[in-house]
Amino acid sequence: MKSAISLLMFSVSVSASPIHLYHESNSTEALRYKEILMSEYQIPEDLIMMKTIRSCDGLKGEGKLDLCLKNNGDLLMVSVDREFINESLKVFRAP
Repeated sequence: MKSAISLLMFSVSVSASPIHLYHESNSTEALRYKEILMSEYQIPEDLIMMKTIRSCDGLKGEGKLDLCLKNNGDLLMVSVDREFINESLKVFRAP
C-alpha cells in the first residue's frame, strides 16, 4: 500500500499539479501531514495548498489529489483524478 501511495505522490508531483490539503480546524495536525508529504514523498512545498474549512462533509474536490483532515484526526481522500493516475501508471505496464 505504501508503494502505491508513493507512486501516486510521485506522479502527482511530476505533473506539477497542486495537492489541496483542507482541514477543519486542526492546523497543527495538518502541518504535520504537509511535512510528511514533503519529507517522505518529496512533494515541493509550493505544490501543497492548505486551507481551513468549516467541514469536510460534502466537500467537492477540484484538483488531481484533494485531502481533508477532520477534527477527529481522520484523513479523507476527497478527490483523485483516476484518469490522471491511470495515464501516469501506464509506464509500468508489461510490454
